[in-house]
Amino acid sequence: MPSFILCRNIIATAVLATLAACEGSNLLVAATPIQANLIGRYANNVSEGMSEIVALHAASKSAFITVDTKTVPTSFQRISLRNLTSNALANPTTASNLQSGATTQVATDVNDANFTASGVQTLAISGNLLAIAVKAKPKTQNGVVAFYRLDNEGNATYLKKVMVGSLPDGMAFSPDGSRLVVANEGEIDGNENFVLAGDKSNDPLGTISIIAITNGNPADKAQSLDFTAFDNGGARANERPTNVRIGIAGNDFSRDAEPEYVSITADSRKAYVTLQENNAVAIVDLPTARIDRIIDLGFKNHGLALNALAPSDKVSATAPFKLKSHANLFGIYMPDAIASFSIGNTPYFITANEGDDRDDFLAKGETSRVKDLKLDTKAFPNAAALQTDAELGRLTVINTLGLNSSNQYEKLYALGGRSFSIYNATTGAQVFDSGSDLEQRAYATLPTALLGKSQVIGRLDNKGPEPESVVVGQINGRTYAFVALERTSAILMYDVSKPAEPVFVQWLQNTTDLAKGDISPEGLEFVPAAQSPTGKPLLLAGYEVSGSMAVWEIK
Repeated sequence: MPSFILCRNIIATAVLATLAACEGSNLLVAATPIQANLIGRYANNVSEGMSEIVALHAASKSAFITVDTKTVPTSFQRISLRNLTSNALANPTTASNLQSGATTQVATDVNDANFTASGVQTLAISGNLLAIAVKAKPKTQNGVVAFYRLDNEGNATYLKKVMVGSLPDGMAFSPDGSRLVVANEGEIDGNENFVLAGDKSNDPLGTISIIAITNGNPADKAQSLDFTAFDNGGARANERPTNVRIGIAGNDFSRDAEPEYVSITADSRKAYVTLQENNAVAIVDLPTARIDRIIDLGFKNHGLALNALAPSDKVSATAPFKLKSHANLFGIYMPDAIASFSIGNTPYFITANEGDDRDDFLAKGETSRVKDLKLDTKAFPNAAALQTDAELGRLTVINTLGLNSSNQYEKLYALGGRSFSIYNATTGAQVFDSGSDLEQRAYATLPTALLGKSQVIGRLDNKGPEPESVVVGQINGRTYAFVALERTSAILMYDVSKPAEPVFVQWLQNTTDLAKGDISPEGLEFVPAAQSPTGKPLLLAGYEVSGSMAVWEIK
């Protein structure tokens, strides 16, 4: 069990950095942490569009990655882990010690007169069953999940496709293997003017599909859950929290809802589904196939010192960027990934608070820069100074929130929380948010050369380091969370055994220049020791920009 010291402002000594020194904080940091080492990497002939999602097939000692490039679309590929050892890579940013296996072109199996594939979204494995989500062309039509049987060599045999909802984006098998739960985002296609005209067909329902699995065989049809009962006038409208966001004025909640990511409890009874753009989480009771409740995640107060942020990209690349708090500035958590765990008899879920907008799909964008807004002078007496580029002027905020009766902004709402949060899954109460910890660590740890990259400094005015993914695993009786930061190309490891008091353990990064190495982590999978080819716990990480896959061993 690691011991802990009380500290902040970490000083990293290497790219694969653990804590070396710190001072002046109330944050707990592990003094003698467990250690993660980079032992495996697949990087030969990779490109953007590969390795966005990764999953383990224990029987064949293989990892499977999604592949969706211009030359090889709508596919997945096997990566062998059979020769993996516990030796750390000597040249981590250039090494590639994992061998590729067969690539399976999913479109060949699922296309027919009634369905045309236009890309894979995610994949998951349970036992010897591989499932991969495929979006339709156009994306507003129902997608499919393609199922494959894997043998002990990792060879894939196509079984069937099962129709699900529009744009299946995240999915998870229940731990007991009895169900696959799919989050169908139902993303808008075109612009929002259809709402005003009364034709909502361009915004399909956001849905959740449940596919029963019996003795490793998936059912032919999925059971579909939607949110129509929570619409205004619906049977459960009064159960929809008032702060659950509907982004398009006049839209039905059931169409505005965009299920993004799924996590299932260890007892296989509950599924937690993020509704990212709606700033909410839906809890599904799996035995009854019913949406139990919708949890409103609320807003983060950036007026508090512990929630300070770096909101301007017009600063010099010096470490660290200065973090500031601002009254009447709030963050909309809008989580992407979610993971679940229990401590004692209490269930929790943890979210990676990335933030998102729908500007690409709207005739008139839902975001603006602060400098382009008319601020209420009572709420913002220093408005002129705040709206300069060096302060809040370039910060991207949602322009549909915070207006008063005079059509002036008395509150500002930025995208995302630049954090991870932990919630009591029974009460829905937030028991922890990492505040400014992710930004503090990123800007104190990254070399100056990386701070100056547009992928880092250029995102300060938007969503900061962009916490994208999170997974949770048990190691030596303790519970650890791994939080991936898309823009800083790092993964942060925390001990969350005390959910209200997470402890920072290690900063994992394998790039020195955002050119070589592993860039922009997206999909993570924790592998317990019992399933690991090395006999030690592993973290598999897929990197969407570099297209590479990395294997970290934890001991």
